[in-house]
Amino acid sequence: MFGSFPIARVFGTTVRIDLSWVLLVIGTAALWPGDPLAAVINLLILFTLVTLHELGHTLAARYFKIEVLDITLWFLGGMARMREIPENPKIEAIVALAGPAVNFLLAALALPLLLASGIASMSDIAPNATATLAGLLANFILINLFMGASNLLPAFPMDGGRVFRAFCGVFTDWLNATRIAAGVGKLFAAGLIVLGFLSRQWSIAAVGLFVWLAGSRELWAVRMRRMQQQMREQTFGGFGERAATFTPVEPSEPARESSDEDPSGARRPGDNPLAQGKELDEEALRRLEQFRGSIRKPRDPEQ
Repeated sequence: MFGSFPIARVFGTTVRIDLSWVLLVIGTAALWPGDPLAAVINLLILFTLVTLHELGHTLAARYFKIEVLDITLWFLGGMARMREIPENPKIEAIVALAGPAVNFLLAALALPLLLASGIASMSDIAPNATATLAGLLANFILINLFMGASNLLPAFPMDGGRVFRAFCGVFTDWLNATRIAAGVGKLFAAGLIVLGFLSRQWSIAAVGLFVWLAGSRELWAVRMRRMQQQMREQTFGGFGERAATFTPVEPSEPARESSDEDPSGARRPGDNPLAQGKELDEEALRRLEQFRGSIRKPRDPEQ
């Protein structure tokens, strides 16, 4: 977002911090109206838990031989960037659930420690309580529970949204499953944006905007992959994984003179929405998804 830099390498994966995290910590320390030290400590706890959450995704992905490029932490959360996730409902669900599972496991492990330390009063469970060990443990548990539960909301591409796509993928193809999950995710995103503006909690609105944009981007990527797959199948008959190329087909002289229509059904590049420097917008992608037939060179207007 603002640029990132590496801070560690865990299990062979580089962990990076976005500069927005640094700005958030500095701003909290300087402007927090209450106890700034307590607020910064809780931010660091949150930072650690987000890292562990993303490492859960990373280890699950590696189990399925999926390459994890890096983990980036920014002020709205974290993201484990993977080279590619197979379009498989089982793999999608397991990798998505691994992150929240880490949070719930950490909360369960901390609960006996909290009970052993004792809770002096309910004020120890306040979000900024750092004066006692019980307060820190209570915050640790609450943050984990909140992270685990909120990530399970079906707001694609968050973890719950990916689990929902995996469920849809059992009954339909991956593209339609992604469309359904992205549509449901946009409903949640719109709700978060409205709630954020009404309550003046701009971070909630920012999360909603992120969910909307990220879900749309992932749907776009799935559509592009499916279109490329269809083009390879049309070009090579489904054999091999070579890059799709188009061999121009010269029309015969009689065909060139008699009619602009090709009886074979082949289309000219002018029918291609990418021709003549057109940008790949939503309409162009829709036309490409519906594109059928081979491509041939345009006719020379002088002939």
